[in-house]
Amino acid sequence: MRDLAIYVHIPFCVRKCRYCDFLSAPGNAKERTAYLQALMREMRYRSAELQKYRVKTIFWGGGTPSLLEAPAFEEAAAALRACTGEWAPDVEWTVEANPGTLREDKVESWRRMGVNRVSLGVQATQEHLLRRIGRIHTWEQAVESVKMLREAGFSNINLDLMMGLPGQSLDDWTETLERGILLGPEHLSCYSLILEEGTPLYEDVRQGRESLPEEEAERAMYNLTLKRLQAAGYMQYEISNFAKPGYHCRHNLVYWELGDYQGLGLGAASYIEGVRRKNTEDLCEYVQAENPVVCERIEEENSLKNQMEEWMFLGLRKTAGVDLREFQDRFGHSAESVYGETMRDLQEEGLILRKGDQIMLSRRGLDLANQVFAAFLL
Repeated sequence: MRDLAIYVHIPFCVRKCRYCDFLSAPGNAKERTAYLQALMREMRYRSAELQKYRVKTIFWGGGTPSLLEAPAFEEAAAALRACTGEWAPDVEWTVEANPGTLREDKVESWRRMGVNRVSLGVQATQEHLLRRIGRIHTWEQAVESVKMLREAGFSNINLDLMMGLPGQSLDDWTETLERGILLGPEHLSCYSLILEEGTPLYEDVRQGRESLPEEEAERAMYNLTLKRLQAAGYMQYEISNFAKPGYHCRHNLVYWELGDYQGLGLGAASYIEGVRRKNTEDLCEYVQAENPVVCERIEEENSLKNQMEEWMFLGLRKTAGVDLREFQDRFGHSAESVYGETMRDLQEEGLILRKGDQIMLSRRGLDLANQVFAAFLL
């Protein structure tokens, strides 16, 4: 039986952040109820397909899944359980949450249903930076959220932190890192801000109302992150992700290793046995459909070429890199025959390292990762 990761999309938030281009928006109680009914319809219509797999990981993302009231979450979670087959004994079940939206009844509900990992969108610890990017919470609420989760029995907590924010200094980032470490999370995701066209922050930067840190300043933030988190006992296992031993995010590893995953909900993407599919992004279409599955479209049947490209540049995101023997087993071609010249050039430039049958980004390659990834496009 093949393993499967499941992603459940909850597209509602209190207020859209100024940098966010995710498929999310504020929604009233009526819209949320209608959406959850459609989500559970999709689960039921996919039941026969889902029963063929063993569920390995579950991730509820958004939006802000922690906006759901406890009874609504429990109803949707029970529907998911009823529509799937076997679950791995150690299934990893993550819920994304925003500080300021948690309550004791919600986190206790998550525990009852089997959630065992929570990812908190903290982003920064300075109030002036949180306001500039449109976050609705305070640092004090983040601290209180972690305390609440610990008291409810959660022993696997991630904090999302962002560097390269408008007005953010190296001292600000240092303070954010130190405060984050003091909260004792098992996992830290430290991302650089990506300025997405069409967002309010993009327009502010384009028109000169906001400015972002220089590239060298952001690189200094990243270098500090690597050193400080290593000293604090966190292992870097991917470009932006750091974990205490045994606490890497197994759901995200499915994406990076081209495993099978099924997306449920508005705009949710799936990758099943080499075929990419995506649900409609039209909320009205999704909610009104008797069978939301018919609103799905096939994006591509991944060609061998595309699969080899993705295997390389997604795998190189991991600090462990890519195993060239696995490449041969998976694709029936040696990596040397496909990428030999590319790998030699990147080694000569000091961007990748080769250790036996394993290749990985060098320290310099981490700074120029996008350049390395582009080199593996055939």
